[in-house]
Amino acid sequence: MNKSLLLAALLCAAATAPTFAQGQSAPTLRVDSGSAMTSQGGEFAPAASGTQVPAGSRVMLAEDSRATLVYPDGCLQPLSSAGVYTVPPACVAAERRGASGVDWGAVGIIGGSVAAIVAIAEGTLDDSDPPQQLPPPVAPPPVSR
Repeated sequence: MNKSLLLAALLCAAATAPTFAQGQSAPTLRVDSGSAMTSQGGEFAPAASGTQVPAGSRVMLAEDSRATLVYPDGCLQPLSSAGVYTVPPACVAAERRGASGVDWGAVGIIGGSVAAIVAIAEGTLDDSDPPQQLPPPVAPPPVSR
């Protein structure tokens, strides 16, 4: 197994993970209709469109209100009914802004992880060892009558 291949795969996986993690900053609240309030552990206060809401904050929507959490990577998390929502650290919605709709950070992490798994698998398969041979079958004892 080529040790440099394994090292390159691990470096690729490690290089993409911090980029993905540090690219996550607070999403922005977009009030689509009605009214919204936010809380960061204290009392709720009125919130306007454009308010940044860090992960762990709570958003409360009044009756007949709609809002959207807009994450920096373009992911949109709709809040479509009255209630209290906790802001997740990462977007869980599938809708993304942009023409391609591809989350390149996730592609990098997945690609790096697959490369690391392949490198590890190749490292554990040692082609230099000859295949082990099974012992010859043992004849069954004669059947007595």
